Amino acid sequence: MTIFAENKWRSDMTKEELIERLDDIEWEDFEEKSARNELPKNIWESVSAFANCSGGWIVFGVAQNGKKFEIEGVENGEKIESDFLNTLRSGSKMNHPILPVSKKYSIDGKTVLAFYISSSPFKPVWFNSITNTFIRSGSGDRRATEMEQRDYIFHRDILSETVREYGARRHGGYR
Repeated sequence: MTIFAENKWRSDMTKEELIERLDDIEWEDFEEKSARNELPKNIWESVSAFANCSGGWIVFGVAQNGKKFEIEGVENGEKIESDFLNTLRSGSKMNHPILPVSKKYSIDGKTVLAFYISSSPFKPVWFNSITNTFIRSGSGDRRATEMEQRDYIFHRDILSETVREYGARRHGGYR
């Protein structure tokens, strides 16, 4: 068993676990992005996909070269981290604020940033419009179908009603 497999669902990752994952392929819980000087334009698809599924790591400062991943680092890690976290928290891009765990690593003198996006209890999570709802399947982000979007909304509404009914029973009726 690998180091990472033992800790697969943790929202914390050691430098050794990160290096081990970089030697493997992207998968349902791990996405690498270049982000050398700025946030990648397609980063919001990965945020939506992880938030709508089981969560996962987004790693900035890693470039794909064929089937291999190479650490290139990020030039201005503080700005990239700040831009990313501020956008996720503000609600201006995503329909719900996202509060990731963030980590900074130094590997071979290069800065690598990693963000753990948790599965959101408020599904569906999208950016700009509901048509930009994504799910994670294998190593990729896939646009959610209309049926998947409706399913998320249906289950969210059932959960909301259940919570409302529970509160009403606990407090002697609806308020």
